[in-house]
Amino acid sequence: MLRSALLTFRMHRFEVLLVAVLLGLTAISAIVVESHVAAANPSDACWMQHWQFDPNSNQNSACEAQITDFWAAADEASFVASPLAVSLPFVIGLLLGVPIVGRELELRTAGLAWSLSGRRWRWLLARFLPVFLLGGIGLMVVAWLVADMARVAHPWNYLGPGRLPDLTEIGSEGLPLAARGLMTLGIGLLAGAVIGRTLPAFASGSIACFVLLFVGAPLLQGFVGNSVAVWQDQTVSIDQPDQPHLVVPGMSDTGYRTPEGTILTLTQASALGQDQWLADHGYVPVWRVAPITSYPTFESADVIAASTIGLTCIVLTFPIVSRRRPA
Repeated sequence: MLRSALLTFRMHRFEVLLVAVLLGLTAISAIVVESHVAAANPSDACWMQHWQFDPNSNQNSACEAQITDFWAAADEASFVASPLAVSLPFVIGLLLGVPIVGRELELRTAGLAWSLSGRRWRWLLARFLPVFLLGGIGLMVVAWLVADMARVAHPWNYLGPGRLPDLTEIGSEGLPLAARGLMTLGIGLLAGAVIGRTLPAFASGSIACFVLLFVGAPLLQGFVGNSVAVWQDQTVSIDQPDQPHLVVPGMSDTGYRTPEGTILTLTQASALGQDQWLADHGYVPVWRVAPITSYPTFESADVIAASTIGLTCIVLTFPIVSRRRPA
């Protein structure tokens, strides 16, 4: 197994070296930015004054200056999280996945390699596992470092200490980042086996990942959002509601709650009277939102969907390689 892993890394040394550099740079960036942000973090008293938790406290210009400096340092964390961490699993997955079969077919060395291995599935497994371990371990380490950096970059919010979840951050840290790496690795592996040329396989894999990221992910979030959505009273401040919620793509339902607790759509409420009449008679404007506590559901759905796609592509590659002509 060790000899096979060394052979795989030697054959794909350019991709392996590039992936190691990308993982290392992202990890170092997360560590350095986290130290900058932690050093710039103001005291809890300054945060309480900034968010006006104590109405009797006097404004302190020194505290406000510290918070302004902190936001500048926190912007560095935003750049590391997106676009660096968001794009990292897609780049690494394609770099490692496409050449495993695609390069052998392109260079017409697959026939010799398969004949020496005896069974094609054994050859593919021996080539795939070292790459999988390299990408998986590297992405898990980066995912943990970026998540820790993001926590330090959001020490307080307008409701108190801690960080409010945001659906736009899914995929930039934690298990979703690693799961998307698995998905892209599977897509790259399958594309290389089907197309048999590295450059077209890279292009096809990139298109598939683009569609999944910018079309599939919002559709999935919308589906999950509809399953966990609740009706919530509209507040005066949309940016800082008393009951925070997640911004879900495509979810914009609004209506009114009757004095009896029934929900009416805008059309049904408008048939009863104008806004002022509705307010005078106890009708409360509401909107349909995903509660902040449902964030783990969105995270789990992203991990399950990405892992399923990746594992499916990996499994499909084995029969394709077993039946494919070497040239």
